[in-house]
Amino acid sequence: MNRVLYGILVLFFFVIELPSVFGQVSFKSHRMDRELLFRYDNDLIFMTDRYYTSGVNITYSRLIKPESDFYKFFCSKKSDSSKLITHYDYGHKMFTPRKISEKDVEDFDRPYAGWHYVALRVQNFPNFNNTNKYQIEVGLVGEVSGIGQFQEWWHDKLGIMQPKGWEHEIENELVINLTYNRLRSWGLIKGVDIITDSGVKFGNGQNKLSQGATLRLGDFNTLNNSGFSESRVSFKRPKYNPVKDEIDEVFFFYGVTAHQVLSNIFIQGSLLSDDSPHTEHLEEFVITRQWGIMLSNYYTTFYFTVHRISPEVVGGRVHRFLSLNLSFRF
Repeated sequence: MNRVLYGILVLFFFVIELPSVFGQVSFKSHRMDRELLFRYDNDLIFMTDRYYTSGVNITYSRLIKPESDFYKFFCSKKSDSSKLITHYDYGHKMFTPRKISEKDVEDFDRPYAGWHYVALRVQNFPNFNNTNKYQIEVGLVGEVSGIGQFQEWWHDKLGIMQPKGWEHEIENELVINLTYNRLRSWGLIKGVDIITDSGVKFGNGQNKLSQGATLRLGDFNTLNNSGFSESRVSFKRPKYNPVKDEIDEVFFFYGVTAHQVLSNIFIQGSLLSDDSPHTEHLEEFVITRQWGIMLSNYYTTFYFTVHRISPEVVGGRVHRFLSLNLSFRF
């Protein structure tokens, strides 16, 4: 399994270098107002296969034109600092207990759950260092999501131990979640800032409040033009000069977020029924930590993040996983 992760890392680093190579013999002659982002999550680097064990997300983003009514609804002034971006997400997530080799449901410390979803996010920037994110997320939980069949097929192809409990997964349900986040950057000294993130999520899938803070160290841009906030797209046309130094964001980040969890369908099952064959009691207070390194230039952004999650289930364990993110602007 480590060979798979190594191959993915090599591919990501290779692809992010391609635009820089071509940039040395080309020109920044056009605006970059669209972006395609790929994210892959997995815990295999930590030699585990449990809890939130794997996920994939693809995001298409586009900058909204200032003359549109949609733009005018969200933004008060026509400048790049108050830009409006729409993000269209597609992805899936996979949740399993710690011991996927166990057949007896009494040995499960977390339910099996599959999650297939699409989402629309709208992001505006009142000024250079503030952003609001509004999201609606719609998806399918349960066997109908197809995630159980996918894991069984994937493990068979890689010759990995087969999970033996997907017949006990969370029952089928159509899930709708609404989310709002407010991010703000607080500059400390040159090359150092703290980004606060206040959020609320509600719906028949998850209900929680969150408050986080992330420290950035290095060369980074303001929130309205940073890979950190997925906001590098722009209508500005750079000077018609050869590209010399493509990397303009290189920084380390470390964040801590506290979550007050009111409900979670992936642990408790549905709020509307008790048909799921196996559920668990959730921990109402969860702490997540994230740290990683980000590289971002005019064309691409690459970063990896290590996530550490305190127990989400009563009697559960701490969990860690790695995220790889790569985006292209065009």
